Order: sequence, then structure tokens, then C-alpha cells
Amino acid sequence: MAKSKGIILICILWLIQSIGRLSFAAIGKPEGMGQFLDVLISYETSLVMFTMFLFLGICGFTAAFGLLAKRKWGFWTTIFASIATIAFDLWGLTIQYTAALGFVVPAISITYLYLRKSKLLSTMN
Repeated sequence: MAKSKGIILICILWLIQSIGRLSFAAIGKPEGMGQFLDVLISYETSLVMFTMFLFLGICGFTAAFGLLAKRKWGFWTTIFASIATIAFDLWGLTIQYTAALGFVVPAISITYLYLRKSKLLSTMN
């Protein structure tokens, strides 16, 4: 079965979001994530942000690869990355409201994948 346009779109969205998160981590480094915010943050908060941006960026790339390869672990990695991203960005909302932008890709992913869960998993290895 060929890859659906929906799966390809989700993968593209995750790749874009992952590139963005990894770019912020690379530019900000552990001590400089505050440069992207409108408020001052502690070193510890910057370190948490750096670690999560790095982790979520890697998870997003992994999820996109797994979905494109039609692997069940790709499906579940996308769900995990989506939930982790939403949890992180909920915390991020306590620092700056623009963290809400991080909900877009995970919300689209969870909605699309959940509504097609049985069909997708039956066609994946």
C-alpha cells in the first residue's frame, strides 16, 4: 500500500518542527536558551529547555523516519513525541505564551493517527 498524503504531510511537519527545535538548541546551547524569550530565565530553566529541544528534535526525526518506513514503532514514536511535546509546551506556556505554537504539529498528528489507527497499524511492519 502506498504512503498516504496525510502521512507524508505529518512527516514533513515533524521534520520542520524537529529542524526548528534542533536549531534553537544548537544556537542557544545549554546556557543561552533565554535569548529566544521575552523574560529572564535561570540557568537551570535554560538547561531544561535545551535538553527538551534536543530530545524532542531527535524524537521528531525518528518518528518521521519510522512513519515513512511504515513501521509500527514509527506510529508509536510519533504518538509518544506528540504527547511529550504537548507536555513540554504546557510547561513552556508558564514561561511564554508562544509555546502554544508547539501544540500544532502534535495535535494534528494525534488526531490524524488516532482516527486511522487500526487501518495504519494493519499495513505497517
